[in-house]
Amino acid sequence: MKCHGSLTLGFALIMGVSAFAALANAQDSPAISVKPVSEGVYWADAGGGGNAGFIIGKDGVIVVDATIAPASGRQVLAEIAKLTPKPVTTVILTHSDVDHVNGLAAFPPGLTIIAHENCKKDIEATANSRNPSPQDRLPNKILTASESLTINGVRVNVLHFAPAHTSGDLQVYLPAQKIVFTGDVIATSCCGNVRSPQAYTMIKAQKNGSAEGWVQTVKGLLALNADTYVPGHGDLQTKADLQQRLARVEARREQVRKMAAQGKSLEQVKQALGETGPAPGYDPAQFPDFTTVVYTEFTKKR
Repeated sequence: MKCHGSLTLGFALIMGVSAFAALANAQDSPAISVKPVSEGVYWADAGGGGNAGFIIGKDGVIVVDATIAPASGRQVLAEIAKLTPKPVTTVILTHSDVDHVNGLAAFPPGLTIIAHENCKKDIEATANSRNPSPQDRLPNKILTASESLTINGVRVNVLHFAPAHTSGDLQVYLPAQKIVFTGDVIATSCCGNVRSPQAYTMIKAQKNGSAEGWVQTVKGLLALNADTYVPGHGDLQTKADLQQRLARVEARREQVRKMAAQGKSLEQVKQALGETGPAPGYDPAQFPDFTTVVYTEFTKKR
C-alpha cells in the first residue's frame, strides 16, 4: 500500500506534524514485526509507525516506506540484514506523513528515493528542528504519474491514480507477485478519529487529499490483478476487504451528498448520521473525520 496538488501549510498542519514528531521521539524502540508475503517480499509492522515493505531483488533491496523514526529505521535495516546480505538500494515513499518518512534519517546515503512530486513538497514544507529532513535523504526520483520500473531485476509498477489520502500518494504494485503496497489509502488501524480508518477512510484535507480521489484510487487498485494488499497501517487485506470498504465509503458519501444538496449544515448532517466528536486526544484539524471531508467537498462544488 500509497505526494500531489497545490499545498497549503497552516497552523493545523504544523500542530499535526509536531504531534507526530512527538510520537516519533517517544517511540525510541518501536517493536518491528516482519512477516513474509511472498518469496522475497515481506511486510513489517513498525509498532506505532506505519507499515513498511521489503522486496529482495537480484542486486539489492527495495524498501516501501521508512517508518516513523531513526530508531525504527535502524531496526528496519537490521531486520533486512537478517534476511539477505544485499544492500538497500531504493526506497519508495507512498506519501509524506512522518510515520512513513522519518526513518529515512537512519538509512545510508546515496539511495534512490522515489516519491510523487507533491510528497517531496510536503516533506520540504514540514521540515524543522523536531522533524528534520536530511538533504541527502530527500526524494531524488520524482514522479507525477504512474510509472513501470524495473529495480534490481524486479518489475515494480508505481501508481498514482488521484489525490486520495494526500495529494502525493503512490501505490506500489508487484504484478508478478500480485501484491500491492497501498500506503494510507488503506489503513485499518491507527491515527486520528478512530472510526475513520476502521469504518471509512482517513483523508488529509490539509495535504490536499480527496474523498472523491480516494474512490477513484481504490477502484484502480481493485482493477489490478492482485490478491494481497499491504495497508499503511494494520493487517494484510484481500480484494474482498477493499471491495467492502469501497462500498461503505460510497454509501456514506451518497448519504452526505444528498443532505448537503438539501442545504443541511454539517452539524445537521452529523446529527442525522448519529456521529459524535473525534477520538479523545486527537486534533480534528489534523485528522478531520470522513463526513467533514466529504461535506466540504460537495459544498465547495455548489
